[in-house]
Amino acid sequence: MPSTLSWLDTSADEQRRVRELIALYTQSESRDELGIGQIRDAFADGLFPGTSTIHTRARYFLFIPWLFTQGAKTRSGTKLTTWTDNQERKLIGALKDAGIGAGQGLIGRVAGPSVKTLPSAIYWAALGRFGILTRDVQPGMLGALGPAVGADDELAARRTQDWHPTLPAAPEGFPAGVEGGMDLLPEEAVWLRERILESAAGTMLAHLLVDDTPLDDGDTPPWVDPSCLSADGPPASLLQHSRHFSLVMQGSALLYNLLIAERYEAAGLTTQSQPVQCYRERLSDWVESIQADGEPLRAWDRQEMWDLVRTTNPRIGLHTRAFVDGWIDAVLAGRGATAADDKDIRSLVEMRERRQKGAQSRLVNDRLLRTWSGASGTSMLVYRWPQVRRIVTDIREGIADAGA
Repeated sequence: MPSTLSWLDTSADEQRRVRELIALYTQSESRDELGIGQIRDAFADGLFPGTSTIHTRARYFLFIPWLFTQGAKTRSGTKLTTWTDNQERKLIGALKDAGIGAGQGLIGRVAGPSVKTLPSAIYWAALGRFGILTRDVQPGMLGALGPAVGADDELAARRTQDWHPTLPAAPEGFPAGVEGGMDLLPEEAVWLRERILESAAGTMLAHLLVDDTPLDDGDTPPWVDPSCLSADGPPASLLQHSRHFSLVMQGSALLYNLLIAERYEAAGLTTQSQPVQCYRERLSDWVESIQADGEPLRAWDRQEMWDLVRTTNPRIGLHTRAFVDGWIDAVLAGRGATAADDKDIRSLVEMRERRQKGAQSRLVNDRLLRTWSGASGTSMLVYRWPQVRRIVTDIREGIADAGA
């Protein structure tokens, strides 16, 4: 049987968000402990539409339609999804056999063909967002609207309806063999860039695909990357808002962890070494960052930020906005320097976390306190930048090979 999650009346984009949430819960430093994920995702979707924290390499944008177009020649519905499920697993094995290993973005590298979540489930929403999949349809419905005509005509109709008509041909022998492995061939890279430029015009993602400024290959956020910094207009403005938001809100995550650390040490727990001192020092470092950015933060047009965020996601709740505004107000008023001991600010963070989690709050639940990893949601928000940089690099390198 196909190994997929069961979905009831949910869109591909909603499914992607659920998978991202599940993935984040395996990464304690990236968890959304204070419920600001909707805002984080609004920034990420505005800057880099169609992307996901669980994307790995750009060639999956072709692997998946290749498999489905092959299967749709003689199948539809459950028969098609069962066939493509098996073929995706064979593809994983073929890529492993070709030497694709650690650090090369192979989905299923560890689990192999028995992997639970297949590439098609991970990339499906993006295929639609970029116009590669031309209908908002789940795999089992591909070709379902095809006319009752001859087999050859039906295949042509399916390709026209379901997948972009200029989809490059799969390499000979695919998926048993994959010429180029994870690397895009030049014509594939050019084609994929065209799809993204058509569907995501005016975004930072589109800018990165037409700009020739080298990408920073270090572990840095997008607002220090030379190629991102070369953007102007709306993408540059949104990037600046996202930078301010990430910087200011990281302090709330650090304070939240300090509150846990205090309770952790008071309970006599010792698995994590001196967490109170650790988070007081990290808060102090954060305050220095805030002070170094003082002038830009004081000039921050927060109403414009909210307008931009709500353009992408108008469903951000009032409680979320009240918490974020309350925290930012305190920080910009200079109270970040005393946040570790400020009763009102501590209460703001504590009440927000307890509203989010109820009985599952580590600030009230002793069992969960004992399992604390030492860091919950402390990572800086970088809006999928590591994944975006990898995808953009794949496309740029493929295009560069065309002129080699």
